[in-house]
Amino acid sequence: PASVKRDVWARDGGRCAFSGTHRRCTETGFLEFHHVVPFAEGGETTSSNIELRCRAHNAYEAERWFGQPEPPLLREQPSEYPIDLAHRRRASGD
Repeated sequence: PASVKRDVWARDGGRCAFSGTHRRCTETGFLEFHHVVPFAEGGETTSSNIELRCRAHNAYEAERWFGQPEPPLLREQPSEYPIDLAHRRRASGD
């Protein structure tokens, strides 16, 4: 809700709220609303469960919670129309 977004933005001062071992992140661009307990795990959409994160730290937190994403599946079937680059070069005169 917009009221939660306004509260979180004001509380976090319009910058990433991620704190590392040395300091808090200073990023003010590419900010995203991060659920501390993810919505997929039952986390509520309240200002106490949402913080601002820059894109990099939001992705980092998601990997910490859910693990690394699976790589995309490789196509098992060859293309229906294989591209013969050598033939294309000969036909175009290159």
